[in-house]
Amino acid sequence: MVRPVTGGVRPPRVPVSVVRASLAATAGLILLAACGGDALAPVVDPPVRGDSLAALPRALTVVEQQGVQASNAFALQLLRGTVGAQPGKNVLLSPLSVSMLLGLTANGAAGETESQLQQVLGWGSRSRAEVNAAYQSLRALLPALDSTVTVRIANGVWVRQPLVADTGFAGAAQRHFAAPVLPGTTPAAMFAAVNDWGRQQTDGLVPQVLDQPPPDDLMMLLANAVLFAGRWRDAFDPAKTATGAFTLGTGTAVQVPLMTRSGRFQAAARSGTTAIELPYGNSAYSLLVVLPEGRTVDALVAGLDTTQVAALVQALGPVPETAPLTLPRFTVRANVELRPVLEGLGMPRAFSDRAEFPRLFTPAQGARLQFVKHAVTLEVTERGTRAAAVTAGGIGPTSMPMAYRVDRPFVFFIRERFANTILFAGVVRDPRS
Repeated sequence: MVRPVTGGVRPPRVPVSVVRASLAATAGLILLAACGGDALAPVVDPPVRGDSLAALPRALTVVEQQGVQASNAFALQLLRGTVGAQPGKNVLLSPLSVSMLLGLTANGAAGETESQLQQVLGWGSRSRAEVNAAYQSLRALLPALDSTVTVRIANGVWVRQPLVADTGFAGAAQRHFAAPVLPGTTPAAMFAAVNDWGRQQTDGLVPQVLDQPPPDDLMMLLANAVLFAGRWRDAFDPAKTATGAFTLGTGTAVQVPLMTRSGRFQAAARSGTTAIELPYGNSAYSLLVVLPEGRTVDALVAGLDTTQVAALVQALGPVPETAPLTLPRFTVRANVELRPVLEGLGMPRAFSDRAEFPRLFTPAQGARLQFVKHAVTLEVTERGTRAAAVTAGGIGPTSMPMAYRVDRPFVFFIRERFANTILFAGVVRDPRS
């Protein structure tokens, strides 16, 4: 375990120290706890050379700033909900991927469904145009921020023939999310197409997101993929990696490969919490590790909010060059259904028969979200980190009201309704006689 080391007006350029954790959380790279996993063959790499970035290339707009804040709040809410739903398990998420998928889907929503989506994603009463523009700019900004780090964001829509996507929805998907609208023949073919697409977009890190048989009434699939690949600014020496003890939450010690090095990172100790930040590439991106002291990781997650994360980031400072750092080398994977968590966060209507998605199809169809599947892989090695996520949302029909057809023998009563007096009674077996 790593021990702590003690220690307004829009500007023309935004310091990275202000937004560093925001971008990391938005990209789904906050690591709270991990154990075990498949070890990767160590790769020897020289340290990344180049100037450490100190500012974003441009100032964020007010809506973009709200978008970062909203994404971070959503990230922590999603983390809390998922940790609560999976006690004792590793949890791995890309809040950016889930937010992009739901933001894309919201273009087909209306009424209470749209309002709940907006609230859960943190957009409040912002107009659809503002939200779409913010997603578009975020999609452009993140991949271009650091030339030494790979960030890839992709979106796509598949529509089951002979259904036709609404032109307004298709236009917004392509313009703001770069999401092509593609035809699908059968639910099985659509599942296969999304799995193949996700595998390609993540360079094979996420081989399959949809691992269950598709519903027969599937109408549309929407998907997002996020890929991150970054080398440490200061790499670990593979020769120093050795097997050591990692203590699980149960108190049991297990043996895992532990990487070690000294200095050249930032840390902070605050309110029973230790934070360690390891930069990638030219320092636009970083891994922020948050460790509880004297409490469980579940208790840490339950109380963690954007204010506390911001305070931890603000408190970060350089450690002495001799300060030792130990970090597990690991690979963790997750494939989860997020519907229960998203319903619990405040958007149950989108999954119900009362869902309002009038702008997905032409002509409009009664439609609802059937599922939101999320698959993620994270690899941490001496060389750096690779992380990828694919999020897929399935659209199906709302249940039609029960059809009432009197087309077989029946019993009848003619009654007085208030005292329930029966005046006539009978059985009709053949209405022809």
